[in-house]
Amino acid sequence: MEQDKFSLSWIKAREKYDLKYRSNLLKEQYKKDKSFFNRIIDLGSGNGSFLRYCHSKKMIFEEMLLVDYDSKLLRDFYASTYSYLNGTNYNILKESPTKYKLKKIDVIKTKNIQLMNTDILKSLNIINNYNLISLSAMSDILPTLFIKKLLNIVEKNKIIYFSICFDGSIKWASSHKYDKYILTMFNKHQEMNKISGYALGLKSIKLIKEYSAKKKYSFQVEDSSWELKSYDEDSKNFQKMYLDTICRPLKKDDITDKDMLSEWRNVKLKDIVSGKSKIIVGHKDILILT
Repeated sequence: MEQDKFSLSWIKAREKYDLKYRSNLLKEQYKKDKSFFNRIIDLGSGNGSFLRYCHSKKMIFEEMLLVDYDSKLLRDFYASTYSYLNGTNYNILKESPTKYKLKKIDVIKTKNIQLMNTDILKSLNIINNYNLISLSAMSDILPTLFIKKLLNIVEKNKIIYFSICFDGSIKWASSHKYDKYILTMFNKHQEMNKISGYALGLKSIKLIKEYSAKKKYSFQVEDSSWELKSYDEDSKNFQKMYLDTICRPLKKDDITDKDMLSEWRNVKLKDIVSGKSKIIVGHKDILILT
């Protein structure tokens, strides 16, 4: 599957927003039945933010496999997790570049963590070795083929958790005459061609729900939209990064009007710098019980 490249700086910057705005769907499921959390596979894991999310919410697992094609992101797992655990009663122990132990201080038993550097399409044959299959912030870049294959081959009594799924909506508190145009062009770009098919973009949520219903899986959907402000340097910098994620691909395509894009970007950037920019980026969480 042709890959979307994400910078480590972007992955690290967005982690606190994903942590803050994920819904309570997974936590509520954990309260109902902890057995689903014994063995977890995290597809498109990046540098391990989902593992740290689980830990922050006290959702205890016995084993987690992190799968990502980007070795640079996986290499950052240890440093980011070590920093995250600093000052807590947990340690992360490195056994090899791909094997780690999560250990509570003064407790002998450890949790096993393994990293796998591969295309997630090639890892679908092992998903049924796990109780919980997680995919974070990536449904919109997946092709139809991948989602249908995942939902077809998964066995009964598993959980699939799609979190931070972009729903195609971005709402700016300060409107601009080109908002609708830029958003339309951005959503078109999200559906760019991949080796294994066109990415679904905002249509991914509809497909996941409809195909889950077809397979007679039960599922729940909750809002997990980001609410971005620009009241300090940290929030301003993140908004600038997010603005770049919209503008960068549109600068390179053949159909977006570059003069309109430039004017729109300049106005949005001024709003961010002045602290006036407020944005809601539409996301949904989907929890499927097969």
